[in-house]
Amino acid sequence: MPAQEPLFQLFSFPCLGSTMDEARALAREGFTGAAIVRADTQTSGRGRIGGRTWVDAPKLSLLMTILLPADFKEAKALPLRAGLGVVRALEETAALNETVMIQRDGKPAARSYKFRLKWPNDVLVQPHPQREPGVRSAAAIPRDGAAYGKLCGILCESAQGRILIGIGMNLRSPPPVRSHSGLQPASLEETWGCLPPPFDNLDEAAHYVAQQVIDTLSDPQWHSEYERRLWGRGSTLQFLAGHPQSPERMQGMCVGIDEDGALILNIEGEKKTFASGEIASLRLV
Repeated sequence: MPAQEPLFQLFSFPCLGSTMDEARALAREGFTGAAIVRADTQTSGRGRIGGRTWVDAPKLSLLMTILLPADFKEAKALPLRAGLGVVRALEETAALNETVMIQRDGKPAARSYKFRLKWPNDVLVQPHPQREPGVRSAAAIPRDGAAYGKLCGILCESAQGRILIGIGMNLRSPPPVRSHSGLQPASLEETWGCLPPPFDNLDEAAHYVAQQVIDTLSDPQWHSEYERRLWGRGSTLQFLAGHPQSPERMQGMCVGIDEDGALILNIEGEKKTFASGEIASLRLV
């Protein structure tokens, strides 16, 4: 059989200000196809909320922006679907490489790691359900909570009528910078003990993740799969609603998401939906 043509044209760089800005430039120049812009390092990587930056060192992270084709019809809950696509890529990689990812006790690592989606745009990982330092018992941690670290962030934007999906994933040990939600950074290498293919090659990893993301954008089952992996579902959490510069702080139990991707909280017995905002933390129970 002839080799299948890649869906995305890949543009790789040793260093960029940001892959998102380079993808914007491609759109301005009239590039109409699907593209991946990847860099070994960025000097001006940024997060979803203004003023937040992505810190990296050369070749320690997968830094990429997917430029969707000009004829792509925008999907609802785009950042959530993109995050689910990233998690699917990770879970499939773990399943395919289970025999080479061995923990120190000799048990397969792939069965011991959980990936979760922190609404609306982060991918978290829990190495194993162990007790946190200073916590009296495992029961003191919410069912899906405190032991997770931030592995990946996602930023979705538009330019020239095009959709851009920025992805920053820690592959090797990240810089020791705690996220704004208080979560420790995590990396695939420290989680799995190695970087199995395709994540041992940055260009191949970019193609693989991009394909999983674009497949998920058209998947009608995305909602139930996202909810199954939703970090904090069923737990009480602290939520920052409204503008990030002057948010309204509230507390409620995470119920799930609606079909548009809005977060559903039970606040004092009433279900409320939020299209924007940020989960600040899970409350210890």
